[in-house]
Formats: sequence, structure tokens, C-alpha cells
Amino acid sequence: MSSKIKIQIVDDDETIVETLTYNLTRHGFDVHACNNGASGLARFAEALPDLVILDWMLPDMKGPDICALIREQSPDIPILMLTGRSAPADIAHGLSRGADDYLVKPFSMVELLARLEALIRRTLKDKARSAKGRIELGSLLLDEDARRVVYRGKNVELSPREFKLLKVLMQNVGRALSTEALLDRVWGTDFDGDVKTVAVHVRWLRQKLELDPKVPTLLETVHRSGYRLNMPND
Repeated sequence: MSSKIKIQIVDDDETIVETLTYNLTRHGFDVHACNNGASGLARFAEALPDLVILDWMLPDMKGPDICALIREQSPDIPILMLTGRSAPADIAHGLSRGADDYLVKPFSMVELLARLEALIRRTLKDKARSAKGRIELGSLLLDEDARRVVYRGKNVELSPREFKLLKVLMQNVGRALSTEALLDRVWGTDFDGDVKTVAVHVRWLRQKLELDPKVPTLLETVHRSGYRLNMPND
């Protein structure tokens, strides 16, 4: 089972919840929804999601107050606030209570997905940068200075090209990178060899990192998009 990014929705509008759940699930996220603040906070403490989509007005609590309580438990989790309020003072209040971004209703799924991707990318990159020259994602560690990779407590021997490929994937954890993008970043823009070399090196990485290379969960193929490194499911 892949380690999907977990998104928690806290919104009492059934239509919005159904629309978000359907579209986010289609885009590969693990989605759970709650329709009030109390259940949202309880679910958050239990499930520890990677990102929260939070409505401003709920039956029992206000979104900014929930946001502040979530922020006390998890200072770094990205929170996207949804609201019908567009006044600058309201936006400032939501952000001051801990929201990372603000989306005014009605909104398009294209814009929401773009904002989520930006939040996830920024947050996971921040987590990855634990020290200069080191990228650590759960049990997966890449030490650039020592040219060393450790996964689940064991050293993993990689070729220079495999090492560079893994580094690029770890720097973009949770994001699908196209074959062309990987070629440019790993092999260079002047590479004129076979593009299939990316698939070959991905296969080699899977053989060294996956519990079952035939059923990859860490390094996934994303249909029509490329390859994505997931957060290790420790």
C-alpha cells in the first residue's frame, strides 16, 4: 500500500465535501472529512494528516479558532482555509490564527489543487532539509557530503547517477516529475541518449529500495505524469 499524502477536510457543506473528496481522491490523496470542529479536532489528533482544508464557518466553532488549536498540536502542518469572506481584515485574521493559505468561495478545483500542491511541496521540502547536505524523509536518509544513503537502518549502495536521481526525487517528495524533467535535472539538458534510461534507473532504484520492486510503494509510476517518491511508510 502506498504512503499517500493524507488530507483532512473540515467543512459542513456536503456538496463541497463530496466535490473535494472525489477530486482529491482522483489525484491520489487519502481524504477524510469531518462536518464540525469537535470531530475535526478529534480526528486530527487520531489520524495526524499531512494537510488540513478548513472551513471558516462551522456549526460549533469558527475556523480560525480550530486553526489555532491545530497549530498548537502541530506547528508545521499546512492549513488551507476556505471561506466566503473576502474582506482583507478577515483574511488577515485567518492567517494570523495559523492558516497558511486562504481560498475564497466559490473556487475552482484547478486553483485549489494548485494551492495544495504548492503548500505540500513547500512543507515537505522544509521537512527534508534537516541539515546542510542531508535530506531525511522518515527512515530514508541521503547524505550528500558523505555520498551515503540509508534506508530502514541499512546502507544502500548507489551509483553516482542513481544517487543524483534519488536526490532529485527526495527534493520533490510527493510530487510527480516527468521523464523530461528528470532527464534535465539528472542527466543535463544536453543529454542526447535514450530517454528510456530514466525508466531503467528507476527500476534499479526500486530493486535497492522497495520491499517488493514489482509492487512499488515508495517510488511510484504516475500515469501520464512520470514518477513520484512518496513519504516512506514507516
